[in-house]
Amino acid sequence: MNFVLDTNAVSELRKPRPNSDFFAWADAQDPARLFITTISLGEVWHGFHRLPPGHADYESIKRFATNLPRIYSVLNFDQRAAAIWGELTAIASVPLPLRDSFIGAIARSRGYRVVTRDVAPFKRMGCKVVNPWR
Repeated sequence: MNFVLDTNAVSELRKPRPNSDFFAWADAQDPARLFITTISLGEVWHGFHRLPPGHADYESIKRFATNLPRIYSVLNFDQRAAAIWGELTAIASVPLPLRDSFIGAIARSRGYRVVTRDVAPFKRMGCKVVNPWR
């Protein structure tokens, strides 16, 4: 079974004291079955670039963002994901969060499960969701 880590899952791994339930779940997974998206990678870089250069964690967050593609395979928002995203956002009765909807479309286009603490938008998209924080 393959999993797409939502940005909150990617960020959890960087915390000095990650959630123990999430960490136990992540530790039990085959790393080859854990993926991130270009959307989450962009969100991590966005957070980094909002930091002032003198921030205490500036260099460690830069290393974290730089190393993510070395740790995880990165999935792109491609034609398959675009078709799914267009369909699902067109029929949504309430607008979906943009970044989550991109991540969800990428996961759906590949038949992968989304690992997230924020399950609602992904469930609205019909994604299979795993919430290890419970």
